[in-house]
Amino acid sequence: MADTLTRLPDIVDPQIVEIFDQTKDQLSSEMQYGKLGFEDYSPSIPDPSFSSISGLSVAQLTLEGNPYSNEDRTQGYDVQITVQKWTKMCTYTEELIHWIMQGNKEKAQEFREGVEAVNQSLYERVDTQAARLLYLAHTTTHQTGGDAVSLANAAHPSTEPGVATQRNIPPTAEGHVPLSYTALVNARNRINRFYDLKGIQLKRARNLKLLIPLELEDTAKRLLYTPKLPGTDLNDNNTLSGLTYQVVDWQPSTRSTQWAL
Repeated sequence: MADTLTRLPDIVDPQIVEIFDQTKDQLSSEMQYGKLGFEDYSPSIPDPSFSSISGLSVAQLTLEGNPYSNEDRTQGYDVQITVQKWTKMCTYTEELIHWIMQGNKEKAQEFREGVEAVNQSLYERVDTQAARLLYLAHTTTHQTGGDAVSLANAAHPSTEPGVATQRNIPPTAEGHVPLSYTALVNARNRINRFYDLKGIQLKRARNLKLLIPLELEDTAKRLLYTPKLPGTDLNDNNTLSGLTYQVVDWQPSTRSTQWAL
């Protein structure tokens, strides 16, 4: 014990103690929003808007000598985009630049790490904003669709008269549905029944991905990677085995039961 105490000053000497930088463990080392289904979009004007255009309805039977039916396409709801600018200052000193110009490798590495930290800070902001679109999709707190309702809603209207509203969430009677085999099968079937602005059923969904918080990763692995029906001793095949999942690292623990497909 005495021997340890005599060496303590050497252990804590600032000249031999390495300062631990938490930047690499604290913030995103790369932008992950693309894995959540988002794509890049570069606006050409400060406040752009865009909308979708429907396809055509199913062809109609036309008797000989009768004119072809004329049909207009339907324009979807306009979506307004508000451009936001996020910044982070990268600081450096004249002394730092001087030593870099003198070929000091340690100072050059210090400067590179500073730039990397700034990049990670900006990456983190983009990723957290993308995650908010998901776990706040049931509200209009962060984003409202062009149809003036929340992104996840039980009554998305169409601009075409006579087309019924459609839901992209479970029926109200079901309430919040915990992640399970049955819940995923129902969600997939409902997605495959989505229709366009004119009420025409869309093609079957492809490359579906399960988006989950950290707390549901173990459950997701059991549901998706079990070759047979999960949680049973039956010999039925697991029809969900082709799905993949992505953990939304920036989803807060207060929303640890929310998931999306």
